[in-house]
Amino acid sequence: MRKLLIVVLIVNALFEGLVGALLAFSPGSAVPDGSSAGISFAVNYGFAALAIASIVLWTWSEKDNLKTMGAVLGILSTFHSGLTIATAMTMTAESGAVPTIVHGIMAVLCWILFFSRKKWCTS
Repeated sequence: MRKLLIVVLIVNALFEGLVGALLAFSPGSAVPDGSSAGISFAVNYGFAALAIASIVLWTWSEKDNLKTMGAVLGILSTFHSGLTIATAMTMTAESGAVPTIVHGIMAVLCWILFFSRKKWCTS
């Protein structure tokens, strides 16, 4: 389980960090029609994704702490569950199913880790 935790944390940091940076600093690449509402949403989501990616950096040294991992995995589970629902509700032919699938997988893994954290947490 601890190896799965490390993989999930790294994947979360990389995926959300890269997507967040792309959306925050190059929103036009994600909004082909260039609508101001779309650009605004992309930038806002980009910075939110960067924030959720950074949780790994702030808490890496505490990955064996039960309370810390409860908070971290609770936040990540909620974030990815919410985005699974949101992307499913707003899915279009252009956006495709990939964001829904990725967030859904991450949500399930984070929930599994959340409920299993006593198996590796030592403090």
